[in-house]
Amino acid sequence: MSEYAKPLPPDDPANRPFWDGAKRGVLMLQRCLDCGRHRFPAARYCVQCRGERSEWVSTSGAGVVESYCTFHRAYWPAFAAEVPYDVVQVRLDEGVRLFSNLVGGRPRAGMRVRARFDPVTPAVTLVKFAPE
Repeated sequence: MSEYAKPLPPDDPANRPFWDGAKRGVLMLQRCLDCGRHRFPAARYCVQCRGERSEWVSTSGAGVVESYCTFHRAYWPAFAAEVPYDVVQVRLDEGVRLFSNLVGGRPRAGMRVRARFDPVTPAVTLVKFAPE
């Protein structure tokens, strides 16, 4: 594997279960044990009920494109070969919104997508989305 030149997520201990899950090909989210609401990024308190009890759970990885943007300019040199590329806002079936790239198709609002996992370095696997 060649050296990965694009920006990588910070090593944040609070969100490590998300990234460890991605390495295993599983989309993990934090879930409140009091009201059941899912959340990401990790937080001490639930925004719904202010509960402090939570757990990390595997999810379906499925959702819907709510919005998208197509970049026609490379703001980082490492993206130049991929221009134009799409960034999507996905609302997961569990209610959490994530931003990522769409692979394997052109985005449209309302499109059903599913998480795909891209091992870009030995330590980091990125979560991307592809049409269902």
